[in-house]
Amino acid sequence: MKISSSKLIHIIICIVLFIHITIACDESPGSNTNDIEPEPIPIEQIADLIEGVQGESETFYLGDYYISESPIVSVKFKSDSVMVESLEGDSFRVNQPENKRGNFIIDGVLLNEDNYELESELTYKVELDPNIPPSEGILVIMPLGDSLTNDSRPRVTLWNLLTNDGHELNYVGDQRQSSSIPDDQHEGVGGIKIQGIADKAERLMNTHKPEYIMLMVGTNDIVWYFNETGEEIAARWNDLVQLLFDSSASGTYIVAATIPPVTSRIVGESNLDERDRAEVVKIYNSEIRKYVESRREKGENIILADVEDALTISEHLSNDEVHLNREGYEKMGTVYYEAMNSVLWEQYNNSN
Repeated sequence: MKISSSKLIHIIICIVLFIHITIACDESPGSNTNDIEPEPIPIEQIADLIEGVQGESETFYLGDYYISESPIVSVKFKSDSVMVESLEGDSFRVNQPENKRGNFIIDGVLLNEDNYELESELTYKVELDPNIPPSEGILVIMPLGDSLTNDSRPRVTLWNLLTNDGHELNYVGDQRQSSSIPDDQHEGVGGIKIQGIADKAERLMNTHKPEYIMLMVGTNDIVWYFNETGEEIAARWNDLVQLLFDSSASGTYIVAATIPPVTSRIVGESNLDERDRAEVVKIYNSEIRKYVESRREKGENIILADVEDALTISEHLSNDEVHLNREGYEKMGTVYYEAMNSVLWEQYNNSN
């Protein structure tokens, strides 16, 4: 069958139009996959807990908490409780307020090269330093005693040790003495005896309201002249302790110190069986330990600071063989510090 030239032309035109329409449809908007915008590569959070220790900074690495196939180009962390600073690479450091513990929230905003933004939240958990007891608020401390307490060096040592642990302190008392620390108050009076402190105990407690009493007294009752036995002097000391408790708030702690050892010298009244001051100091301190132990067994807020046990005559006494040298006074402050740590741990454990 023959096809006329006019029909052939018509068929060719139809074929051309069909091909053109087909191509036009394939090139219509949205039909080309090369024109589709790809989904941005996300940033994923894979962890949210940073663990720290009380009073210490903590370094963490971005890669331990976030992953992204597209490089992360911007990181911003913010917290109302801690400071977060950027270090080299992908590391960051959390600087915490001293003496804080608990959970602190860190908000983060991260952006990668794909322009994907992630808002995240990290929890910074601060645990107790096992070597540092916690405290709440300011520790109000009265150093109470004679010239051994009047010397500023034990107070300076105690202050520095406690503040280095992150505690806040306030020494109280009627006396003033400038030293290297900013607090000049105390209640150490040269030459005072047990009865002298008893005479003003109630007023001191009512005026200054100490929470912790660093009590060291008895040296002047013994070392220059004594007409009582060590047991009798210690009994008067125990009466003073009771008076301090009776005049103080219920939560007040007494840190009860033994007195330092002294050299041997006969200064006791002639009718006494024991006239050597060195031996009477030992008896007196032995009785103090018994009183403290007995009161603790009853649940009273008292703890022993065994200064006598920590000192030696050859290493720690001054030339007068009664007062202390520099090493002795610093050791005395350290013994108080160790006793205070025990008190603070007791208070923490009793409250939890």
